[in-house]
Amino acid sequence: MKKLALALVCFASVAFIASCTPEITNPEPSIAVKTGENYVYDGQTVDIGQNYTLGFRAASNSQTMKELATFKLNVKFTTLDDTETRSYDSIINVSGTEYTFEQVLNFGLTNNEESRELVAKAIFTATITDVDGKMNSTTINLNINQPAVALEPKDFSWVRQGSSDATGLAEYGLEWTGNGKEVFAIIKPVAGAEMYLILPEDWAAVKTDVDKAAFFSDGVYSVISDFRGVSAWNSKDYDYVIGTRYNGEYHMIHITHGEVQTITNSQGQTIRTDITITGQSK
Repeated sequence: MKKLALALVCFASVAFIASCTPEITNPEPSIAVKTGENYVYDGQTVDIGQNYTLGFRAASNSQTMKELATFKLNVKFTTLDDTETRSYDSIINVSGTEYTFEQVLNFGLTNNEESRELVAKAIFTATITDVDGKMNSTTINLNINQPAVALEPKDFSWVRQGSSDATGLAEYGLEWTGNGKEVFAIIKPVAGAEMYLILPEDWAAVKTDVDKAAFFSDGVYSVISDFRGVSAWNSKDYDYVIGTRYNGEYHMIHITHGEVQTITNSQGQTIRTDITITGQSK
């Protein structure tokens, strides 16, 4: 009888211990975004061409302590209206109870993304799985930004010697067709190009590629069939601004001087008149 009573006491003790063992309601491993200087964070806007660090830290569940098995990174790029343009998965076999992932990011444009100030979105989803198949995920959403680039005006020189074809205009989609009766140089757009008359103050206001894109998008200019502002008779300074659209590219052209030179022979007879138009473009 004493032996039976002792057995019942032992059974009750085991039952009591079992009932006190906490139930694991969330047995999955943990994963978090690494933070710190130059690490990306959710909702951040990043610039094209700059280096950033993507980081995740994973660990086994603190109660189960099951070892980690795989780390998966899904990367998805979308347009600004959330249309997916490309995506890929990367899976890494891991072990132990802790894992850290880091990768340097440097974004560039693709043919599917427009060259404007904000160009795309990137979504990084990291998933950690343990040996029991329990998993956990976290996501970082980034906005990819095309920063404004300062425009560096470059000098140009358009030269027409007598009745010869002029040089220096082709890249702008222009041609110098001749000199009119009123003795002004006649500049026209070539086939497939458009030509615009722009206010001089707009030349100074447009300082970056974003400024230029916005200017031509707003359409604050006049379409013209030709430009006849430069004298073919006298050398003079000017402050004219014209623009062109040629092969999908816009140009702003600031005409600042026209130089007229009469070429004579040894007898003083005029052989030809050379005209040089100079300025800057951007």
